Amino acid sequence: MNRIVVKSPADGAVVGEVPITPAEAVASMVERAHRAYLEWRAVPLVERASYLRRLKRLMLKRREEIATLVAREQGKPRIEALIVELFPPLDVSAFLIDDGVRLLRPRSIRSKNPFFRDRRSTYYFHPYGVWAVIAPWNYPFTIPMTQLMALTFAGNAVLLKPSPLTPLTGALIGELFAQAGFPEGLVQVVQGGAPQGEAMLEHPLVRGVIFTGSVPVGRLVAERAAKTNKKVILELGGKDPALVLADADLRHAAQGIAWAAMVNAGQTCASVERVYVERPIYEPFLEALREELARIRVGHPLSPDTDMGPLTARFQLERVQQHIADACAQGGRMLLGGRVRTDLGELYHEPTLIADATDAMLGMREETFGPLVMVQPVDSPEEGIHKANDSAFGLTASIWTRDPRKAAALAPQLECGSVSVNSHIVAYGDSYGTWGGFKDSGVGRTHGEFGLYELVQVQYVSEVYTGKPELWWYPYSARLQRITDWLMEFLAEPSARLGLKTARRLLPEMRYLTRHFTPLATTLGFWRYLRY
Repeated sequence: MNRIVVKSPADGAVVGEVPITPAEAVASMVERAHRAYLEWRAVPLVERASYLRRLKRLMLKRREEIATLVAREQGKPRIEALIVELFPPLDVSAFLIDDGVRLLRPRSIRSKNPFFRDRRSTYYFHPYGVWAVIAPWNYPFTIPMTQLMALTFAGNAVLLKPSPLTPLTGALIGELFAQAGFPEGLVQVVQGGAPQGEAMLEHPLVRGVIFTGSVPVGRLVAERAAKTNKKVILELGGKDPALVLADADLRHAAQGIAWAAMVNAGQTCASVERVYVERPIYEPFLEALREELARIRVGHPLSPDTDMGPLTARFQLERVQQHIADACAQGGRMLLGGRVRTDLGELYHEPTLIADATDAMLGMREETFGPLVMVQPVDSPEEGIHKANDSAFGLTASIWTRDPRKAAALAPQLECGSVSVNSHIVAYGDSYGTWGGFKDSGVGRTHGEFGLYELVQVQYVSEVYTGKPELWWYPYSARLQRITDWLMEFLAEPSARLGLKTARRLLPEMRYLTRHFTPLATTLGFWRYLRY
């Protein structure tokens, strides 16, 4: 079979099909991308930003088409696709256009080292070359689109391999870049599965890879990429906790957690899957959360009255059912849901709430990736922090409280890439916020300033034109040994007293020293050490 036929998870109808890219054709695609990169890297940043402006206008113009395709192919409601699939790329494009030029422009720096005061130093930011982006099926537009925009703005070329479950959205992304006028070969779409991914990872001209997916596959990607020393960015999922403190606004917390747990039918790496609630408000919170979850309308993703659509794949539905069965067998109290909605279709599942969860349950340890949220009481915020951190994952977390001082004290204690207070999953929607995880949740960052710098190689250039030989050049001597010892003593523990002592020692050596340094610049450098 040389084509991927896409069937809607909502009703099984054929949405479309795409030809599979032969694995042996990937090499020529990489070479074409490399040729495009060699020209693209010379394009000024301001001009690259103009391409993004055209792309942004196209996304806005075709937003209904994009949202409808995602709804049909992946299963999230069309209005949700507009919110979570279109808003982030539009915001990221604005960030790159407004701030990207400043961030990637050559940057002058001034060293505090007294011996480097008479030279000019500059950081330059160079693209890597060709990148492979291996995208997931749960957010088939927003995740690869934000990554591709940042990569190309930074001067790279990209081969995108969408998930075989959502190849039509991947093809549309390639079409948008072409329609926006990006150079031919700069952004190409590779359709297929593992053979195509392996072909990209094995090619020596692919210098970096961004993979979003499961931990086991992410480790394989990193292993393959290491053979040719590729830069690797991995986003590998989460088991994200919410900590509800005794002073929280219960209705607000219940509303926020209900959405964060069920958005995209729970198929979100940053979904709230574990909730730790202080015991005094445990039962009232459970009732508030149950009421909010009961209001969620499950239905066809193209219906305007639908809040939650189907799961995307049967294997995901089976995992949800496994975690529910395990929790109930271990004494979990199911307050809502638990059933497959066969009246709607094969892949629809009710929002499910399980109380009295224990640490041993699968749904509290493994990523569920479905419409299941589990709640456990804790006796203190400190216990909640401990339990939240007791996980192999560390993507995001949230704290729900009315007290800013409590939030400020607790947030830095959470072992995760981003923390939201009285909200959840904020970082991905904010183009200035960086995105990535601790521990098994991944390596590296995307989004924002730190994410942009992941996509470039930093070069340090130092210039000096005094014509003086460096102090540490040949020939070595006993005099150089003495001077080195005196300077090291001062630089290790600078103080006014030791500075005067060092100055008295060096005074007889000034004629020797001026052959190597500009006296005024060096003296100012030593003064900076005293100031700090």
